[in-house]
Amino acid sequence: MQGRLLKFAGALALYPARMLFGWYLGLVGLGTALLMAPGTRAAGADPLGLVDAIFTAASAACVTGLMVTPSTEFSLTGQIILLGLIQLGGLGIMSIATLLFVGITQRQPVHFRLLTKETLGAPVGTDLMGLLLKVVGLTLAAELAGTAMLFLARAGEAPAGELLWWSLFHAVSAFCNSGISLQQDSLAAWSGNAGVLLTVGVLVIAGGLGFPVLIDIVKGGRKWAGGRRLTVHTKLVLSASGVLLLAGALSFWLLERDGALAGVGQAEAVTVAFFHSASARTAGFATLELGGLSNATLFVLMLLMFVGGGPCSTAGGVKVTTLSVLVLQGAAQAGRRWQTAAFGRRVPAPVLVTATVVVAVQGLILITGLMAILVIQGGDVPHEASRQDFLDTLFETTSALGTVGLSTGLTAELKDPSRLVVAGMMVLGRVGPLAIASLLMRRPAGARIRFPEEEIIVG
Repeated sequence: MQGRLLKFAGALALYPARMLFGWYLGLVGLGTALLMAPGTRAAGADPLGLVDAIFTAASAACVTGLMVTPSTEFSLTGQIILLGLIQLGGLGIMSIATLLFVGITQRQPVHFRLLTKETLGAPVGTDLMGLLLKVVGLTLAAELAGTAMLFLARAGEAPAGELLWWSLFHAVSAFCNSGISLQQDSLAAWSGNAGVLLTVGVLVIAGGLGFPVLIDIVKGGRKWAGGRRLTVHTKLVLSASGVLLLAGALSFWLLERDGALAGVGQAEAVTVAFFHSASARTAGFATLELGGLSNATLFVLMLLMFVGGGPCSTAGGVKVTTLSVLVLQGAAQAGRRWQTAAFGRRVPAPVLVTATVVVAVQGLILITGLMAILVIQGGDVPHEASRQDFLDTLFETTSALGTVGLSTGLTAELKDPSRLVVAGMMVLGRVGPLAIASLLMRRPAGARIRFPEEEIIVG
């Protein structure tokens, strides 16, 4: 088994984009077939068409959460299929990412081996099965703990069996950063239940930190007494995530305290602001109607959706480390320092290049998808007749690319071609950043020919 896993990791290192896209396209295809099978729809609900089935399967497998048909229209069988897609999609990206980076480091210089050893918190190229078991073990442990907490938070509100299924579904959906809920209005019914919101919020944050960070924290908890330090990667993810979480919550509260949060108690307002700041980073749960938020608040949410969570996690976006590296690089250039560093460690040059390319490519995908949907939905409609369409479409495409699942209400109004575009963006958002990073971190091929240097004016 170990040999086959190492061989598979080597294949990932050679053809990362193919393997990643193959996994998720296969999962979407399987989910489409299952969701179109008899018995997956609730009594009285129309069967899913092909495009809607593709969209729903892509949303679940890519742990996004955008839905063209309410989850209440699925039978228990359909809900189980959705949960399976969410779990496989969330576990898949973490497991494949682990295999990918292990495979890559087997073909890189020693400093890459040491970097990955520190990042993953385990010896490179050894006990690969152990790494995967840790991924699965941490995931299941978090989901089971979340299920218990949600069950207790709603104790007595429904029959035990129904409540247990609800708790399990939302715990898995939260940790996998999916945002798919068993209610049409997401978690609006529990906007005043701090136990539900905080449990879901913590699960979302934990799933978005990434396996390298979680395993490093677990190991650090056992060895801090001996003086073990957290890795720079972990410190960067935790600090950047904390800043974004607090900044997002504060911005949401300030912008909506006289709007969507008006008339709400102070404690509930703070909880709701914190919850939406965490959810917007890639989960997609909501307690408020997003169409009722101000444009400024929606823009803040879009920024959070574009950034996302940590690498090798269930979260989407360009990742917090990508943003952190670019900020550190900009600060180094502004301070006329010759190196970019974090926590007393220099950031390798390939990482700086990768961060720049990831943001550029994700931005290009976002622009392309936005343009395609604007044309499909109403390319001939004058601006005066569609003043809010641009913002709604931009929010929808940013949510899809960041695998978030928040929507101002446009999802159900999308035409079939637009739904296929959004489904494609969900897959690209799920796979793209990791595929780009893995490609750029590989050793350059071909002869090293150094061309003459000449100045180019930029800026």
